Amino acid sequence: MPLVVAENLIKSYGQVKAVNGLSLTLYEGSVTGLIGPNGAGKTTTIKIILGLLKPDSGRVEVFGEDPWDNPKIRTLIGAVHEKAFFPSHQKVIDYLMRTCRIFGVPESRASEVLRLVDLQEARYRAIKALSAGMLQKFAIAHALINYPQMIIADEMTSNLDPQARSALLDLLLRLNKDENVTFLLSSHILPELSRVCDSIAIINRGRVWAFGKLTELYEKYGAGRIRVSTDKPIELAGEVGRLPYVENLEVNARGLSVKVVVGREEEFYEDVSRLARDVGVKIYGIETGSSSLEELYRLVVDASKLKET
Repeated sequence: MPLVVAENLIKSYGQVKAVNGLSLTLYEGSVTGLIGPNGAGKTTTIKIILGLLKPDSGRVEVFGEDPWDNPKIRTLIGAVHEKAFFPSHQKVIDYLMRTCRIFGVPESRASEVLRLVDLQEARYRAIKALSAGMLQKFAIAHALINYPQMIIADEMTSNLDPQARSALLDLLLRLNKDENVTFLLSSHILPELSRVCDSIAIINRGRVWAFGKLTELYEKYGAGRIRVSTDKPIELAGEVGRLPYVENLEVNARGLSVKVVVGREEEFYEDVSRLARDVGVKIYGIETGSSSLEELYRLVVDASKLKET
């Protein structure tokens, strides 16, 4: 069941189009990663979904309603920000109980959400005494107070150490599985997203260029991709690029990343070895495998730049 449906959204700030024809659908029970370069339109998209910004044109529905300035939608979505600000002098439990009263839910919910995020032992601490990792758990607890069906988190692990990030990701997976909370996660730390997300939306220049389940995107952009490490990648790329079954070729300082027509991998192994001998290039290794999320992200962003020029 779709919880969020956005079609051809446009939002400008003066002469700058922050969102430019963006379309996106988020489904119940999913964990979706929203990734893209700085200035790609991620934050503007999140604010439109939350009802904090009104798009200039296009259609957006959240839980079947227009989210713009809609109090009902705000009770169904929780938000976790990169740098959450809370009254530092208040105790954890006192602030959450106050939040319960604002939303009109039983004050016992404060203890429930602390249990859900494994923060019971800190219930009587002042918020300012929480570590960075504990503060983000507290922010999630705060977002859970009103029983939201979806939580949107914007760069919530960026200021945490690896151990705290791992614990927070485990928490998200548990909430998604046990509490059926749908998540939209915006992050620059791509390996984390590949660990927790079942679908990814890659956004650039205000538009979603690739969206789907990770397995589908890996298949689309990664099947048939072969990595060749060599001492002279540019020279070898010039020869490999002429092979008729090579669909995509990326060059870096260590070698080539090549996508070939599925079923012609063995032919490529023979041809690349022959070409290397012909031009006097050394091959250190040939590796076949699926794309990583980092490679997938780079391929899609590069393709979007080409299509916009």
